[in-house]
Amino acid sequence: MSNPFVRLGGVVVAAAALVAGATLVGPTLTSADEPARASGRPTRVPVDRATLVCPESRYVRSESATEVAAVSAPARINAPGVGAEAARRAAATPGKLALLPLGSAKPLTSVDQRERLADYSVRKDGTPPLLVRAQGAVAPGAAAGQLTRSGSGPLRGLAEAPCTQPGTQFWFVGTGSALGQHGRLYLTNSDEGSAQVDLRLYDEKGQVDADAARGLTVAPGRQTVVELDKLAPTSKRLAVEVVAQRGRVAAALRNDAQNADTAMGVDWIPSATSPAKQVVVPGIAPGDGDRVLSVVAPADSTASVNLSVLGPDGTFRPSGLGDLEVKPGTVAEIPLQEALRKQAGAVRVESDVPVTASVRSVFGSGSNPHDVAYSSASSPLAGPAVVPSTDAGQGKSASLLLSSPSQQAVNASVRLYSDDGREVDSTKVTVRPGSTVETKLEPKDVSRYTVVVTPDSGGPLFGSRLRVEDDPDGPMASSWPLTSAESTVVRPAARSDIGAGIGVRETVDPMFQ
Repeated sequence: MSNPFVRLGGVVVAAAALVAGATLVGPTLTSADEPARASGRPTRVPVDRATLVCPESRYVRSESATEVAAVSAPARINAPGVGAEAARRAAATPGKLALLPLGSAKPLTSVDQRERLADYSVRKDGTPPLLVRAQGAVAPGAAAGQLTRSGSGPLRGLAEAPCTQPGTQFWFVGTGSALGQHGRLYLTNSDEGSAQVDLRLYDEKGQVDADAARGLTVAPGRQTVVELDKLAPTSKRLAVEVVAQRGRVAAALRNDAQNADTAMGVDWIPSATSPAKQVVVPGIAPGDGDRVLSVVAPADSTASVNLSVLGPDGTFRPSGLGDLEVKPGTVAEIPLQEALRKQAGAVRVESDVPVTASVRSVFGSGSNPHDVAYSSASSPLAGPAVVPSTDAGQGKSASLLLSSPSQQAVNASVRLYSDDGREVDSTKVTVRPGSTVETKLEPKDVSRYTVVVTPDSGGPLFGSRLRVEDDPDGPMASSWPLTSAESTVVRPAARSDIGAGIGVRETVDPMFQ
């Protein structure tokens, strides 16, 4: 390939994996109730197969290592909207949740029960990206993530990312190519066919014209890494839209920064919701350090933007941050640290044209190394959200940052599980109208745990899990976005064409209502 800005991972799908290619495509569906199908009505069925892609298995001896963890959350198969026959088959189907390298059919580890953690520690340089493959009874609600911990070097810090389903569109906001800043976009194709991808870039001046960003081909079972600071070298602020014109990819963006030889933070920027006239960015960390909002307005007209902060005491409009303008196709940055007053919060962005956004939270001060945690515009929870793995122990802390713009109180249940699936702690959380609440996670007698957050009643609920670790050179941090676990899909009415039987996602999953 002649594109100088793209590096191809040297991973090829093995023939055995291609023969079993259906297991690399997800989610697919179980059979539903035959009477409903015969009547021509769409039917809801549990997911029985899913694939999640983890972006990078980084390992540097004596410097950094990556942990990957996956789990299937508690879920009721016999839920409203799911046919009795589909529920019976789903519950009776043997299940398996496996971690395996991209391009391999041999699992590195696996579990066959819900709520039990499958984990793998990367301890070899050159390990391919990992896939998480879930089948049968453990497929509904499957979630996975990776954490890279680096105690030294230019990428010092915690870098945490959910492992994601392949898709056709992703948005990332908050990277850039300023001096010392480095953004890398990982495009992974776990399917049998090639994918063709276009990147649409926006910076502080407008849409970036980059021929090398169009027509990127990602071969089956391969990964392409795009160096954004080479693709857009003069862009201080950058937003990226990933569009798969053919096939599907899983997309992830890692951003890091250095000041001379000092590490200034590394983390994965979560994908943001598509541009809309109102978005919510939850999970803004409490404490000192910069809190910077990045907003992209990809439309052809200027965006008139108003901000509201959802703080511990309710919603307020920050002084001096009303009636902001974001020019067409540009990315704007707005400092929030004074408005937040060192407290946890979320920001609601309202605009007369569609926008999307993210927030960068900086940890550390002075000439010491820094770290960063990113949060992005997200959707409200439609069911349980799963954080597969959080570490406990001396010098390690974690908390949930839950927010709601609703005019009524919102209630949620929080449950913590050990690696073997035992519930080790639980609590109820109430988010007052238009506010943010921080809940410390402090389970006893475990070194690692899974978090499940379930909205119980009230209005929309947004959130993240914040992780902070003490270090002699300064704190290290990462953030995990709370998103609803995929548990059921809708199968369209039976047709005689080849497309019949493909699942269609819905915004709200009645399994959890």
